[in-house]
Amino acid sequence: MAGTVDEFAGVKLPRSPVYGTKAMVVSGHSLASTAGLRMFDKGGSVVDAMIATSAVLTVVLPHATSLGGDAFIIHHQAASGKTQGLNASGQSPAGATPEYFKDGMTVHGPNAASVPGIVRGWERLHQKHGRMPWKDLFADAIDLAENGHPLSRVLAGALRLFDHVGKDPGCASIYMPGGVPLSGGQIVKQPALAETLRDIAENGSTAYYEGRIAKSLGDYSQANGGLLSEADFEGYEPEWVDTLHTGYRDLDVHVMPPNSYGILMLMQLNAIDHLPREAFTGSDPDRLAYLMAAARVAFDEGKPFICDPSVHPAPIDELLGGQMTGKMQAAVTAAAPGAHQTPGVGGTSCITLMDGSGDAISVVQSVFHVFGSAFLDPGTGILLNNRMTGFVTDPGHRNVVAPGKRPSHTLNPVMAFRDGKVKYMLTTPGGPAQTISNVQMLTNMVDRGMELSAAIEAPRWTIDGNANLLIDDEFPDDVGNELKARGFDVGHASGASYFGSSKCIEVLEGGVMSGAADHRREAYAAGR
Repeated sequence: MAGTVDEFAGVKLPRSPVYGTKAMVVSGHSLASTAGLRMFDKGGSVVDAMIATSAVLTVVLPHATSLGGDAFIIHHQAASGKTQGLNASGQSPAGATPEYFKDGMTVHGPNAASVPGIVRGWERLHQKHGRMPWKDLFADAIDLAENGHPLSRVLAGALRLFDHVGKDPGCASIYMPGGVPLSGGQIVKQPALAETLRDIAENGSTAYYEGRIAKSLGDYSQANGGLLSEADFEGYEPEWVDTLHTGYRDLDVHVMPPNSYGILMLMQLNAIDHLPREAFTGSDPDRLAYLMAAARVAFDEGKPFICDPSVHPAPIDELLGGQMTGKMQAAVTAAAPGAHQTPGVGGTSCITLMDGSGDAISVVQSVFHVFGSAFLDPGTGILLNNRMTGFVTDPGHRNVVAPGKRPSHTLNPVMAFRDGKVKYMLTTPGGPAQTISNVQMLTNMVDRGMELSAAIEAPRWTIDGNANLLIDDEFPDDVGNELKARGFDVGHASGASYFGSSKCIEVLEGGVMSGAADHRREAYAAGR
């Protein structure tokens, strides 16, 4: 039924856009967005505001992000016109081999975790683009961890749906005391996490990767049969990278290169750019068939190359070149049905920020699955990711697990430019379907002429964990029936578990920033 959502999503609350001329922050939680806005008010840069926002998210949305997770970041500096990516994803432990995981990759527990990258990513960004003292960026996160915050409805729903969390003593002690999941509105205190954040604030990322935090995480992993050790953390560095980009209509769309899925979004855009705008303003079955066909070919052709580029560089020019684009455009024109290969719900949060000078940053940060590894170190309060499940065990596969290697990542921050200036920033959780949702967002605005919040609220399609095509229940029944008649095997679904939660910024005429947060989760936009 239209207007309903799943338990994980909470209550559907359509939101009007927020406007600003000085600063804009859109994130997955009101406490995080307001923390970022405070940094702007104190004279901070977009990077300062991002770090404060991101740090709060690791406290209040632990099912989606944590100090034990990763991030992919696109940063634009208006004065220089330079756009750069930072890959803050971590590598596998030294003992990670196909032989060790011969029975398959571990989903939960210590062996599901790779080295987290987010904290050193923060620091490297701050060293280049920060204005405020590093230690001042963590005050809100420390306070919320130490003195408590109300449990969000989204987090409460996740605790009810994902009961594996209660099997881990560290997680259970915080979120399921006495074996009972906390409810929305209850106060959560995380004293160990507060101390860890204080250590990072005072001593920088060295405290994490070469100090007591790495030792605690490594020792706790080893004590519980895990591969991660203190030595795996030492010397970790995020990687500065050039973004990948392609033209779509009059836009220049930038994404992160592999090991991110970003190139799959560019391939989808290349596949539909030849279509007239009328193709997206006509019937919903036609529009969805075009988008589904583009996604199918992009995933089929591009996904095998999403892996650590230092080991297996992807053929970027080939994937974005004329021959591949022609093949994809032919499939889209035919709107051919076919099998899709994408998994479903994940634990991810997003941020978009911009200031009045035009400096901008787009971030997707994640622990991968909901609650990541569900393995929380009581000594640090850090919940570790389960990014090791992004590897495969087939020795002949480019993304095969190996020591010191980055796995495939679904994270897809987007920054789109018009005439050299930022026009759109798009982010959403949703696993591999992030690229699919972001393409829909962009076409809603560029081709269908939708205002930002309307583009976010519009019904979507996606792919679930069993490779099934799903369309939003808000579409009329005849849309699904027509797609089935064309050979697409589609089902219906509702809620954020399937359709993500967009956090977006659009720059309007005169430099006015419009920020909008998705009704599908408890996202929040704040501006000045």
